[in-house]
Amino acid sequence: MIVRCVQIISPTTGEVVTDHPAIRVGAEYPVLEVITTGNKVLLRIPELLDNTEYRDSPGLWDAAMFMVVSSRIPSCWVAELGDGRPTLAPREWQRAGFWDDYFDVVPAAVDDYDRLRAEILGDA
Repeated sequence: MIVRCVQIISPTTGEVVTDHPAIRVGAEYPVLEVITTGNKVLLRIPELLDNTEYRDSPGLWDAAMFMVVSSRIPSCWVAELGDGRPTLAPREWQRAGFWDDYFDVVPAAVDDYDRLRAEILGDA
């Protein structure tokens, strides 16, 4: 799934802002994961760094910021109900604590992320 940013909603204030260092209006982004919360849908977007020295720090962004450019669903996504809320993502990422492990640089989580991120980007 590919989306185009049409507006930027601050993740801290929830207000529309003119810019943010991690995302640009008009740019297209692959979607790594779709998460529903009580009142909105969030998309996990990779940083897409040009410099491979740094590890990707994929962020969660309000789906209201985007329009869908390609609705092709990655082949590794599965639908799960976590805490009664649907999520679309690779099964490995949906286990409790996966994202904590990834950001804590637990090798198995980093390997799962890198492998599945590459698969998602290949499906885009």
